[in-house]
Amino acid sequence: MSSPFARIRFALDHRWSPPHMSDYLDGDLDARRAARVERHVGDCAECRELLLGLEALVAALGGVRHDGGELVAARTLDGFRALLRNSP
Repeated sequence: MSSPFARIRFALDHRWSPPHMSDYLDGDLDARRAARVERHVGDCAECRELLLGLEALVAALGGVRHDGGELVAARTLDGFRALLRNSP
């Protein structure tokens, strides 16, 4: 990151991206916002690791069931989404 503009963009994207990663994984971001996440995780190892962790979590939760056989993924993911949206 050589230019001041690039450093500012990185800092802004670093704050913006984590709360939007769940929406990114769900395909709920428009093309411009999805590209913003993709660009940032391409530049930021910390956010790339977070996104990979969320992908792994979503995949693992996809098969978790209650004793009665009900999938718990939707309820659990809703809770994680709320936490991500409310994180600083």
